[in-house]
Amino acid sequence: MIKKFGFRNFGSFKDGAEISFTYNKNTPEDTAQGQGVGTVLGIKGANGSGKTNILKALVFLHCFCTKRMGTRSNSHTKESIIDIPLETFFDNDDISEFYIEFLINNTTYYYELDLSKHGIHREELRRKNKKEIVCVIRENNKVTECLKEFSELKSLNLKADQSIVSVISDFNFNSPMEDLKTINLAFIMIQFNVGEGGYQSYDIDDFFHVSEFYKKNPEALEFAQNIISCIDEGVSDIVIEETVDKSSGETTFYPMFVHHNEDAEFSIGLAHESMGTKSLFLNLHRYWLALVDGSLLVLDEFDTHLHAMILPEIIELFTNTEINKYGAQLIITAHNTEIIDNLGRYRVILVNKENNESYCYRLDEVNMLRNDRAIAPIYSKGKIGGTPKNIQNLTKRLAEKWR
Repeated sequence: MIKKFGFRNFGSFKDGAEISFTYNKNTPEDTAQGQGVGTVLGIKGANGSGKTNILKALVFLHCFCTKRMGTRSNSHTKESIIDIPLETFFDNDDISEFYIEFLINNTTYYYELDLSKHGIHREELRRKNKKEIVCVIRENNKVTECLKEFSELKSLNLKADQSIVSVISDFNFNSPMEDLKTINLAFIMIQFNVGEGGYQSYDIDDFFHVSEFYKKNPEALEFAQNIISCIDEGVSDIVIEETVDKSSGETTFYPMFVHHNEDAEFSIGLAHESMGTKSLFLNLHRYWLALVDGSLLVLDEFDTHLHAMILPEIIELFTNTEINKYGAQLIITAHNTEIIDNLGRYRVILVNKENNESYCYRLDEVNMLRNDRAIAPIYSKGKIGGTPKNIQNLTKRLAEKWR
């Protein structure tokens, strides 16, 4: 589980942000799970406030700590150039800072990363069980401090564009270096629908790939079918069909949605289903994987194509301990207002922007809010931030200009 993560000089956040799943002693008992670590966070804010940049910071860490990224060659000199795809505040050249805390098997891991587009300046991994221990510190391209079990790393000429966490996958070390393997796996298991440009839409190939996954994982298909049939009452079953291309021999998988009308049964293809049903079909395998693995699911525009009454039920997949047995976590952005009351102030991050610089806070930091009062009415009035500032009378102002 992730306890918290933070960053500085990334996206629209110049001075930084901290996103915490951790609860304090004042949190209602039925809200806290997993040693005081929550399982759901919802991020809200006006359009362009910086909501997605929070998710992109987490996705950047995932990418950077699971694979080498960034090196390219100069087309004229053929010289290798470090060019990490790091989105700094207004494209400045200052160092960006990231940190994240994981709670894994009763041990807290702290990972810190300082880098620029031209390479890593510093990395540090610590762990804490009974006491805090420094596992390894890397400065520029050298390991400067480490436990004995990480000493092999000192002999490596580390690449400026490769995290020490991902190095564990590239070499056969004599020492097991279990801490690096643990953190590497925690990053690998993160799922998301966010890319460099933000929210990633789907194309037809995604449906084929997801259909193949469901075919190979019937429990995931049953999970998706149970939810979809409750939300779309017309769908009674989902069958994954397959066809083989005679020329290439490749197999393509695709879904057929079974409908009933009186005694007749009809199978309908993807093109004729609603956008809500399509969205659920594509995303529910991610929910299933997160719940089975106890991993993190990161979803931008979580509420797209879904009725407002569906959203609390989807969120409860992660707050219900009978379903979420392994501490899976969900972090989302959404525009739906009522969802704030379903989440509660301990699970909502509000994002604002002043002078094109974003900042954020969790709602339990706002003193005027109480656990027994609805949040949405106060939010809608703009009293706690996270709403568009100039939307009032927009049409009237526009009409005056059109006279």
